[in-house]
Amino acid sequence: MPLRPGDAETIGGYTLTDRLGSGGMGIVYLGRSASGRQVAVKVVHPPYAQDEEFRTRFRQEIAAARQVSGAFTAPVVDADPDAEQPWMATLYVPGRTLSDVVAEDGPLAGRELRTLALGLVEALRDIHRAGVVHRDLKPSNVLIAEDGPRVIDFGVSHAVDNEALTVTGRLIGTPPFMSPEQFASPREVTAASDVFSLGSVLVYAATGTRPFDGSSPYLTGYQVMYEAPALDGVAEPLRSIAERCLAKDPAARPDVADLHRMILTLPESTGSPESTEPPVSPVSPVSPEPPTSAGSPASAAPVASGGRPARQGRRGLRVLIGLVAVLVVTGLSFTLMTTTEETEEQNRANRNDGSPSPTAPTSPSASASAPASRSGSGPTPGSGSAAVVLPPKHVRWDYQIGGAYTLPAGVRVVSRSHEDPAAPGAYNICNVNALQAQEDAEDDWDSDLLLRDADGEVVRDEDWNEAVLDIRTAAKRQRIASRVNAWIDECAAKGYQAVEPDNYDTFTRFPDHLTAGQAKAFMRLLSAHAHEKGLAVAQKNTLELAPDRASVGMDFAVVEECGEWDECGDFAKAFDDNVFVVEYTAKGLANACEGWGGELSIVRRDENVVPEGTAGHLGETC
Repeated sequence: MPLRPGDAETIGGYTLTDRLGSGGMGIVYLGRSASGRQVAVKVVHPPYAQDEEFRTRFRQEIAAARQVSGAFTAPVVDADPDAEQPWMATLYVPGRTLSDVVAEDGPLAGRELRTLALGLVEALRDIHRAGVVHRDLKPSNVLIAEDGPRVIDFGVSHAVDNEALTVTGRLIGTPPFMSPEQFASPREVTAASDVFSLGSVLVYAATGTRPFDGSSPYLTGYQVMYEAPALDGVAEPLRSIAERCLAKDPAARPDVADLHRMILTLPESTGSPESTEPPVSPVSPVSPEPPTSAGSPASAAPVASGGRPARQGRRGLRVLIGLVAVLVVTGLSFTLMTTTEETEEQNRANRNDGSPSPTAPTSPSASASAPASRSGSGPTPGSGSAAVVLPPKHVRWDYQIGGAYTLPAGVRVVSRSHEDPAAPGAYNICNVNALQAQEDAEDDWDSDLLLRDADGEVVRDEDWNEAVLDIRTAAKRQRIASRVNAWIDECAAKGYQAVEPDNYDTFTRFPDHLTAGQAKAFMRLLSAHAHEKGLAVAQKNTLELAPDRASVGMDFAVVEECGEWDECGDFAKAFDDNVFVVEYTAKGLANACEGWGGELSIVRRDENVVPEGTAGHLGETC
């Protein structure tokens, strides 16, 4: 991206030509030396240049990076930590981060996965031979270059024979990829800590999910320290390798040499390993909608995967008002220097930027509750989460998200807005608008949580005049989830048995701004919290992500117009017939009933799902 007003044009003799991105405490520019060599120049933000502790950390980063030399790291070529505005130049490595690759193209397999694993092991070998422990190995710190991976960001590393700069009361790292000892004894981490992180990174690369993934950093830290990793979809022999890397005891983990020999057993072709769990299917990126062809109606709806219009279904125009959840944890409150799954801009920065990111709380206290299960069937026994009960299959049901009314005779399952009370004697599904701001509630959201285009204008779902929420960064996803989770808490308190987060498919309507990976990462936060509260989670529409239901935490489905668009069978297969269908046309109802009336729960409602007794109300079934 181009330089902005106020950006320097040169620094340290390097001409700055573009912004690569912005890290937590610095900006990374694409620079060019007098000889024409491209470098990534990280420049510290002025306020931090006055912080002596930060300068010390920055010097340490430069020293650590200079010690490491290998084919799978990005070398430092120049630096001045004592300048008025400290800076460091590293060799520019073109390529996407591993987090980008998995989010955009899906998990790795075969030769790609084997090459990644071997490259990361060799990178750790070089790092550890230099007497350095990285301490923040994670997908956004791994660049996928044409000739193999590169490990970057030594901003939180330290030399083994030096005292770590961990400040009293703070931890440094990223919880899903930290080792147990980083939480328990951050000043005493060894090379074995990086091996633990490598195990988590390889699981993520192979499945698109993290082996430790609580609904908050506190719960994730609890999982890392006390629970077994979630290895669903990890095929052998990688599964056994990951289990050894993720041993809680550092002494039980393999050293780098042993790990290299183990990884050589990984197959180069896909399909040969055997897995004890069903693999997570990769998600194909959604292509931008094609331009209207000559002679086509200008009003034709854009088409998403499967040929159906990108806008799926109708929702009542209810105002969603909730309290912002406040997370209070007694005991220690730690500070993280980095968070996972950065924005595109932050990922570009991380390719050559070791700056710590803004702080956020981590590690749970010893009395923290165990986190929710990450499986699609709800929490596992002994997880510490409330029991989750799935709705009964193939029963009469009603869709009342536009306003509650007395249940029609025989209805056993109903979906209602979280603002309304649960219906006595029925299985109640609580509908919340999760990824868009309700029309009359846009001002209730912080301005920076509204998605904006290149001109700074709020991106809107024009069908409903709703602002789209910005889920592109981990920090924003956490903030948005805290509010939606407050509504989920209301659902639980009112006696609902399940929650239906609406607009999971928003990314399909705005592919220039949002990705499937971001939607799944956000939904994991909601599903984990819902499971913790004893609520099942309904996947709303979004057939393209049905293969990922288990890893995201989806228990059953609420589907609009699957009869209209011939998708009922696909949803039935993905969710084992635990599907609740809403149709809005006579044709859709007829198709759904004819093909699936004996297996699925089906109802036809009016487009605005208004309450009974209101003009336009419609309620039919097979």
